[in-house]
Order: sequence, then structure tokens, then C-alpha cells
Amino acid sequence: MTNAAFYPYGPNTTDILDPPGDDGTSGAVSLTTAFPFFGNTYNELFVNTNGDISFGGAVTGFTPTAFPVTNNRVLAVYFTDIKTSNGGRSGYIYRRETTDAAILARATTDIQTALPADHGSFEATWVYIATWHEVSIFGAGGAGLNLRNTFQLVLISDGCKSFTLFNYDQIQFLQGSTNGGDGTTGTGPNPAQVGINGGDGIHYSLHPSSRTTDLYNLPTWTDPAVPGPPGRWVQRTDLALTGDGPALVCPAGFREFGDDLCLKFHVQPLDYNEAIAKCAELAPDGRLFNIRSQAHNEMLIGFLQRFQTRTGRGRGFWIGLTDVGTEGTFKWEDETPFDTEGYTNWAEGALEERQGGERDCVFMNKEDGWQWNIQKCETRRERNAFICTAPKAPVASDC
Repeated sequence: MTNAAFYPYGPNTTDILDPPGDDGTSGAVSLTTAFPFFGNTYNELFVNTNGDISFGGAVTGFTPTAFPVTNNRVLAVYFTDIKTSNGGRSGYIYRRETTDAAILARATTDIQTALPADHGSFEATWVYIATWHEVSIFGAGGAGLNLRNTFQLVLISDGCKSFTLFNYDQIQFLQGSTNGGDGTTGTGPNPAQVGINGGDGIHYSLHPSSRTTDLYNLPTWTDPAVPGPPGRWVQRTDLALTGDGPALVCPAGFREFGDDLCLKFHVQPLDYNEAIAKCAELAPDGRLFNIRSQAHNEMLIGFLQRFQTRTGRGRGFWIGLTDVGTEGTFKWEDETPFDTEGYTNWAEGALEERQGGERDCVFMNKEDGWQWNIQKCETRRERNAFICTAPKAPVASDC
């Protein structure tokens, strides 16, 4: 093998050669170092015939259902219906765990070169190499018996961070004869999947060529954003991913509502400006929650009715809306104008009972069924509880 992306494998190494098979697996392979994968760590893995390494159990299916999917926690280097037992043997699957100094030095250099800004000081302490060498497809017939693919997974870790190299040398088929495929050409409507699946139906990452005819170009493909040899895709694998980016989560102490809201409720009343400062203190870009739709307003009312069942009578919640700058012209706390034609939930008479402009800050009033009222922004007698919101952010690494 002369491909620059590939790590040494085969008879001249300490590789284990799996027997020929169809929809098979190595079985559970115990690891001397736990491998960090998408927020969890695993002490064993499974090298499966159909082009993947899995965690928590073997994955012997052959249908490349688009990620994300539930249950299967996999590194899919080329997931399709592979068979290494056509005519006795039609391909080889090699695998080994290693802490060989030369391999660790190469892995260290590969990660530092590929990701210098974030991981320029990374030092590999453990590597696992699995190689599918000249493997064939299920249902091969005629010219399809000669079609062969060669690809490799290299798992790299320092005990905390982990990375995986997806290496490709030869791609002559897209899929087996199952799922509508043609066993004589290795083509069909369901090409192989290349990517990572976290197993929770949410977190995943896909190679841009996955499940397309561009898979033929994997041996010469280069990532424009990541330095490295042709035929290699580099992914960090200890942190969960969502599509092409890191998984996003709410800040500590915030609760997720729907797909994009992170909220934290504070029952201790503060002045309006104190509440703003508290939200900014709790999280980067934290601010008072601004109600922009009836759906948001009703969601909050439902929660507030449960949240304040045993709190003081009459306590309300600031909503981040004021006319402090110009009397009668309201703005949200994030400086966006208030849409007078949009959704509102004013209590009867709220806009008229202004006491000569002394009342400037809007709150949801418990006594009025959580309708919007206006009061002074700073007064000890009229402090309110409040709701903070903050954007989701990538999962913080412990490494």
C-alpha cells in the first residue's frame, strides 16, 4: 500500500484478520484505553463487515438509512452491504489496537497538521486501526465479482480527546445488490453512507459525498478546510456533533424549550435593571426573555402557572419591554423596536394608566392572568421576578 493517507496494515503488522463473512462482526473487542465518543466513553468496540465500527453493540444491518438515527452508535467509513466470503474469500478485514511509538508519533503529527489552531499541542497515546482491504459486495455477479473497495478507519485518542481518520484508497462499487442495487455494476439508488452517528437520533456528522455517486471520488477527495493527504476525512469524535458543527446545548442552569429556546426562571424579585444585569451575569449573551409571539406567551403562561403556585400573591415577571428612551415608543431589551401591529397581550387600561410617564417597564401580571402591565422600573415595592434567555453554545470540553 503506497497511499499516503493509510496507516500500515496487513500481514507485516500485528493485525488480526477476521474470517470471511456476510453481515458479520468481530464481536466485542476489549480496549486497553477507553475511547471517548460523542460525549461518552467505551471500553470495547465492534468492527463490522458492512464498513463500520460501532459502540455498545454490533451493527450488522446493511441499509444506509440517513443519519441521524437512534440506537446505532457508529463510525461508518463505508456502510453498505459488504461480503468478504464470495467464492471462499472476497476481501480482508484487518484490525489492531496499538501504542507503538512510531504510530503514535504519526497520529500526533496528523492531528496537529490537520487541526493546528485548536489541537496543535495534541499528543496521541492510543490508536486503533481497522482496514477493509479489497472487499466485495453482497449479491455480486458477472463483472461485479471483480469490484473491490479499500478503506480504513484510524481512531486516535489521548485519553480525553479523540479523533478519527477516514482513509480511502479504492472505490469501485457504491452498494450491494440489496436495497435496489445491481450486483453486476455495484450501483443503485442507495449508495453507501459515510459519517458518524451518535445513536440518539440527534447528533451526527456526514461526509459531503455520503449516499451519492461522488463516493467514487473519495480516494482523491480533499477537505478544503483541513490540511492532509488526498483520500482522508478528519473528524473530532469525543464531542457530539450536529451535522457539520458541534452539538449546541443550553448554558448550565438553563432549561430548553422547543428546539431553540434556553430559559432560566428567577423567582427572587429584582428591579428591572438589576434583572438585566443578572441575566448577563448568568451566561454569555444572557438577557431578559422577549415575547415575540402568541405561542411563546402561552408557553410561558402555562409554565408560570405551575412555577408560581406557591409564591407570593401578585408577583409578576419582567418581559424585557420598556419605553424608557421615548415615552410611548416601546423597545425590547435587545434594542429591536416593538411591533405595534404584531402580537400583544396588554391588560385592559394598561397603556392609559401611566401616571404621567413614571411607569416605563412591562411585566406579566399574575393577578391579571399574566397579561401585560406597566410599572416603574425601579422601586422596592414593585420589584418582579424575571426570565432570562441565552443562546445555545457548543458543549464545553473537559479536555
